[in-house]
Amino acid sequence: MNVLLTNFGTAGDIVPLLALARELRAAGHDTVMACATSHAPFVASQGIAYAEVGPDLRDEQTAINQRWIEDESASASTADMHTLLAPLARAIPETYETLRALARRADVLISGPAQPAARMVHETTAVPFVSVQFSNFGGIGTPALQAATAALINPFRARLRLQPLANPVTLDANSPQLALYAMSRHLLPRPPAWPAHLHIVGFFFLDQPDWLPDPALRAFLDAGDPPAIFSFGSMPHTEPSRILALIDEAAARAGVRAVVQQAASDPDARVGPNLHIIGFAPHAWLFSRAGCVVHHGGAGTAAAAFRAGKPTVFVPHGAIFDQTYWAQLSRDHGCSGEPMPFQALTAPRLAASLRECLDRDDRRHNAARIGLQVQMEHGVQTARRAIEDLVRRVGLADPLHV
Repeated sequence: MNVLLTNFGTAGDIVPLLALARELRAAGHDTVMACATSHAPFVASQGIAYAEVGPDLRDEQTAINQRWIEDESASASTADMHTLLAPLARAIPETYETLRALARRADVLISGPAQPAARMVHETTAVPFVSVQFSNFGGIGTPALQAATAALINPFRARLRLQPLANPVTLDANSPQLALYAMSRHLLPRPPAWPAHLHIVGFFFLDQPDWLPDPALRAFLDAGDPPAIFSFGSMPHTEPSRILALIDEAAARAGVRAVVQQAASDPDARVGPNLHIIGFAPHAWLFSRAGCVVHHGGAGTAAAAFRAGKPTVFVPHGAIFDQTYWAQLSRDHGCSGEPMPFQALTAPRLAASLRECLDRDDRRHNAARIGLQVQMEHGVQTARRAIEDLVRRVGLADPLHV
């Protein structure tokens, strides 16, 4: 089976699909990941074939996320959304043509919701199509976001003589053949009203069991009680040194040791002896050694925290993201308290949340229970079997699609 996987976005939009690609490859299927060039090195490091799709829009993505973090009113304005997203939408025709050409020899096309060209390729070529949602509800975004993306994407769909979509990068990104939700049924059970082709399969984890920490991190972890782990993923911060100082103060107030994971280290950063700064480390390895986890609430980071079975402090960076929703699920299952919006983050508030997170037995017990449940799920294996079944049912694709 020839499998083409694609998505647009940051690492959090690509990594889960890489986990699925590795599972499919291990089962003997040829896999290709089609995405922006910025992801090419990591795709290659996982042994997955890479194909370039669309321009590299990292700067535009960072600017958009930064605007949403700093000015939440932008997420409520269709006009603002249209202006922000227009540079991304201009890449759709080129992305569609490239993806269509790649799909000519694919037996199945698999896409995340942030790649609207994928459904268009399915609709114009009849290549079997599988969508993968990483949010519990697949409907992330405000009405303004949905209206703006519809206004930007539907004109190109009309050029292809396709029907308009109301939510082209949310619910309408779902495949009419097989729609997979890569999340845990233990956090939110499958709604009874869902059609039969929608499935909750479990989180997708890209484990790296051979990864080893550097000696400094190992020494810090071995030197005392399990620390609080801070990880805000790819969320951009205009004042990273201020955030680091705030975390340092909060950890000192709470009397805890802390490890801060950040994308780029600051060689001039000055922090206390009980705070250690790191770059990349697999969340599966890092979170399992935590006393508690403090993170933004992105789907992948939240999934890793749930699987680690650790109590959590959620710091959502903006209402437009799905971060608050994951925080609410965690709170409802007793694994965390109320989320603390990034815009309201202070050292005293964070210190109080750290102490509450670490001191409450019920939080630890609830988090451990959810962790065991999530560990028993095998999301990529379940997804792979569903994909294989779809291709068997529709038949292996012709060598060339329409």
